[in-house]
Amino acid sequence: MKFAQLTKALLVFLLLAPLTVNAQKDSRETQTPLSYEIQKVGPQTGDINSKVDRSKVEQISSQLRDAKKNGDIQRISNLNQELESVTGNVSMKAGPNFNGPQIIGEVVNLPVGGNLDYNSTLISDQGFWATATSTDRITGRIWVAGLQNNSAGSDTLKVFTSVNNGISWILVYRLSFAVNGVHFNSDEVDLEAVNNGTTSYSFTVAGLNYGATDYSLIFRTNNTGGEAFFSYLLNSSAQIKHNYPRITSDNSKYISGSFVYFMITQDSLTAGTHDLKTKYGLLTSPFDATPLITFRNFSAPSGSFWWHLPTAQDTTKLYNDIVFSDSATYDIIMTASNFYKAGINNVYLAYTKDYGATTPTWFPQIVETNVNYKPRLASTGFDDVSLQQFIMLTYTRQFSATDWDPYYQRTSNNGSVWNSGYVDATSDTTFYSDIIAIPRVPNTFRIAYGVRTGTNGNVYTRSYNNGVLFARFQLNPSPVSGTYTPTRAGYRYTATDSCFNVVEGIGGGGLYAYSGCSGTLTGFGNNETPLSFKLEQNYPNPFNPVTKISYALPKSGLVTLRVYDILGKEVATLVNEVKSAGSYSVDFNASNFTSGVYFYKIETNGFSDIKKMMLIK
Repeated sequence: MKFAQLTKALLVFLLLAPLTVNAQKDSRETQTPLSYEIQKVGPQTGDINSKVDRSKVEQISSQLRDAKKNGDIQRISNLNQELESVTGNVSMKAGPNFNGPQIIGEVVNLPVGGNLDYNSTLISDQGFWATATSTDRITGRIWVAGLQNNSAGSDTLKVFTSVNNGISWILVYRLSFAVNGVHFNSDEVDLEAVNNGTTSYSFTVAGLNYGATDYSLIFRTNNTGGEAFFSYLLNSSAQIKHNYPRITSDNSKYISGSFVYFMITQDSLTAGTHDLKTKYGLLTSPFDATPLITFRNFSAPSGSFWWHLPTAQDTTKLYNDIVFSDSATYDIIMTASNFYKAGINNVYLAYTKDYGATTPTWFPQIVETNVNYKPRLASTGFDDVSLQQFIMLTYTRQFSATDWDPYYQRTSNNGSVWNSGYVDATSDTTFYSDIIAIPRVPNTFRIAYGVRTGTNGNVYTRSYNNGVLFARFQLNPSPVSGTYTPTRAGYRYTATDSCFNVVEGIGGGGLYAYSGCSGTLTGFGNNETPLSFKLEQNYPNPFNPVTKISYALPKSGLVTLRVYDILGKEVATLVNEVKSAGSYSVDFNASNFTSGVYFYKIETNGFSDIKKMMLIK
């Protein structure tokens, strides 16, 4: 029944979507106009709380940034309490049954799925409504969350992990419910991998329906299924619903002092109106047994970054996304909002440089003439070499009644100037587009999108590296879903091909991992003997504090791999043993080293090579 309802909803979506007719598609990249004009009816910015001492907030935020750099957990906690006191934000400790159907958590830790070939792996053969993926930037561990359908009872949230770049999978944990009739909403799941320096965690948010109420929940587990935490976010009711949760973190910059940030839509049916708001929250102690959930900008009159209050009840939808970026002087959390309604086509941005403690003061709008929905944000962070901040935004954009395209916006200065263009300008129906950044690797992104072909569909990926949008690559060897979320963009740490995507099968049947976007998967899982000696560039680079170094051996022998500082002094020995022919990777943990340039050198069988890497803390 749920499948039929969803199919019907999509047909209505295509039939009722406003017709946008352009004379001709222009696939060239153009500079995007920005607007700061707030409409009298429609999207409004959050209210500025004039009673808050912003200079004091900025001072505390600067001190907090320094404490996070140093990993000073107690100092971070004290400064957060100071922020709460100054701004009057709301924090809460929530239990597993907070305001919703009882959640049941279960550790599994069992192998699942099977390898189909070097490019395709079946993670699960169950039916899924949605999926999400994220990669631990320190270890390369890939995490995947899936919302499994059970129309006869209640749905299940499953979390999987892979330590060999998607070749094999472990079902780590599953969340179910103590009552029947609990169902996750299609395409309402997001996942963020976070590493505290010793352990890899997945943080998952998901939207669900029970009775007449929509809830959003948050769930954390580590790589063994331990340290589990789950809770609903905010109180929900039939009149106040919470949908479309999205999650990110600043783990690309900080380790033990990481924060986890999330965004949800609050949908309120009040007398004669339809009130939509962005709700922003964060975990300032994400690794605690019971993390403190803080909702910021909560006490302001609108309690949001953007909100929409029409004069009468309507069917407007609000989609959000959130990403961590930074600059030379500030940590920046950026949000993008889209109100899916004819005549409200702009993408609404908000930037905060005080961890959301106060309402942002900068609300630029990306001017859009076409209907669009589901913005997705990604940032590689501040680049100390070019002194730029690279951010990309994708969304699905209507060209004509049945022609929808994946579209991108990009900026290299944290949003002062944006440039836009088509990810794919072919005439077809794109249902979904997604993007992910390779953290701390400047201006490197992976875009994935699903295209409807007949009753089913195909999924594609494109790489954007340093100003070049590479040719599209079809991921699926056989047809996949044309109705459900087609694909999610990810990445993997391999020497030659970092593409990774998660895809649902036809009708949501089966969850698949597709690796590589240039043919046969290389690196992990490839048993072929290398043809020559090779030392790869470390990845990521620059790095903080862990990077991966890969090398290839066409024959066995004694291998030494050593690290040197800028003066040529040996500071670490990573390998000093006999190795068989094959491909290898080793991690270099520079937690105890200072920022700067280092060199690593391999010697084996008369072969030697040296490469440079940069540690930035």
